[in-house]
Amino acid sequence: MQQLEFQLQEFPFPYTLTRSRRKTLVIYVKSGKVDVRSPLKASTKWINSFLAEKTAWIQAQLAEQRKKMQQRLVIAEGSKIELLGNPLTLQVAISGRPRATLQGSTLTLFVKEHKKDKLEKLFLDWLLEQARQYMPTMAKHYARQLGVDHKLKEVTFRKTRTKWGHCCQDGDIQFNWLLMLAPQPVLDYLIAHETSHLRYLNHSTKFWSTVEQLCPDYKNCRNWLTHNGHRLWP
Repeated sequence: MQQLEFQLQEFPFPYTLTRSRRKTLVIYVKSGKVDVRSPLKASTKWINSFLAEKTAWIQAQLAEQRKKMQQRLVIAEGSKIELLGNPLTLQVAISGRPRATLQGSTLTLFVKEHKKDKLEKLFLDWLLEQARQYMPTMAKHYARQLGVDHKLKEVTFRKTRTKWGHCCQDGDIQFNWLLMLAPQPVLDYLIAHETSHLRYLNHSTKFWSTVEQLCPDYKNCRNWLTHNGHRLWP
């Protein structure tokens, strides 16, 4: 496999070209980067022609990703977040003992050093504790409603980028705890979604009927998560 970095004058963006034993040309635009994957013997003319044809699409994707990056969560003094539908304001204070305290609508992050990575870690640790208090309880509640509480084994947490939640065959359910920052109906929808997999481990019509039984407005909640999920990431 060959990988090369390019910034040809005719294209207003840099891209990485990866040659491998494949038969087609494909373009991936992710995290503000353009990745072109081609067959080993693809000609420069073919690659350039393909990029020229897709330039408008690539630029649109890059612009959309830049916009989403600007909308991502910022953990800093004065930042606004929402926890279970309650608006909170972040406050930062210097202290010898790192901790997070919630008083009224103010969440104070006490840190030894006012550094971005320290603030984010403290905030995410605090948020994880909130998730542990809320999400397993709701999963058990929905499981009882569906009569599958005997199938629910353990609720765990992992900050994955590809899935907000996952239900395993053995009855374990995993959630991304950043969901705690979503509007409460959206959070509850995702919990209902994964719990419904205890009955149907697929996305069949029967599965979605089960989700609707728990969350009648699930389509709007799912749509919100599709278009706004990036805002929950720091």
